[in-house]
Amino acid sequence: MKNERIIKLNSTENLRELGGYQTTDGRTIKWHKLLRSGSLGTLTAADLNFLKAYGVRYDIDLRSGQERSAVPDAFLDHQNDQIEYIFNPVFDEDRTDNSQDPEEFRQMLEDNPNYGHDHMVSVYKRMVQNDGCHQAYHRFFQALLQNNQTDSGVLFHCTAGKDRTGMAAVFLLYALGVDLDTIKQDYILTNQVVKPLVDQKMEKARKNGFSETAIRSLRALYTVNMDFLDAALDTINEQYGGLDSFLTNELGMGPAERKQLQTLYLT
Repeated sequence: MKNERIIKLNSTENLRELGGYQTTDGRTIKWHKLLRSGSLGTLTAADLNFLKAYGVRYDIDLRSGQERSAVPDAFLDHQNDQIEYIFNPVFDEDRTDNSQDPEEFRQMLEDNPNYGHDHMVSVYKRMVQNDGCHQAYHRFFQALLQNNQTDSGVLFHCTAGKDRTGMAAVFLLYALGVDLDTIKQDYILTNQVVKPLVDQKMEKARKNGFSETAIRSLRALYTVNMDFLDAALDTINEQYGGLDSFLTNELGMGPAERKQLQTLYLT
């Protein structure tokens, strides 16, 4: 199979490879080992077979229990002994508003033009401050450390594959030794990948009578923004002494664990 950063399937959004990124010491993340995506609830049999053939052996679901009940991962609907499902909710409910119907937010969006942006900044701060979130990302790393088979890949996802998944990728890439500029480029790549889908949603909202002010706010909920990531990183720097200390003290990924992770996923 060809190695590509963006993997386009018909039945899931924002599916991307983390393979090929270089670390600051000159090593490279192995291909077919680490993938990130949005919801896997509508995977077709063909796309499911593609992921199996691609090497996916672990499915780490970062969504809430409510989201999982509403749209279970398609892996669970098939007789499947090849992919291990790991339920690991970052939040007890979907704080990112990405599993909600935009209509529910209409009045809020109309009343507060900054709602989308400000809400997401708050979500990102909470992801790095909340003990439950720390525990979820600790479990995320523990699952990654269990994946010691050469041809075994991990796919981690939430609903949109951009916020909870985005922060998981930030922590993972940093732990592997990727520089922060590259990490930020991977984070913001979401906007390029999801643009057609987001444009479609905005056009639907426009046809439903949403004002342009509300649509700008709604777009903030469906995309990523460096303001969101910077809010998380600034909070980490101010309250936890930086990413290295945060990984060690809050997520249980000290030098020994990071070395083990790098052995598994770098070449």
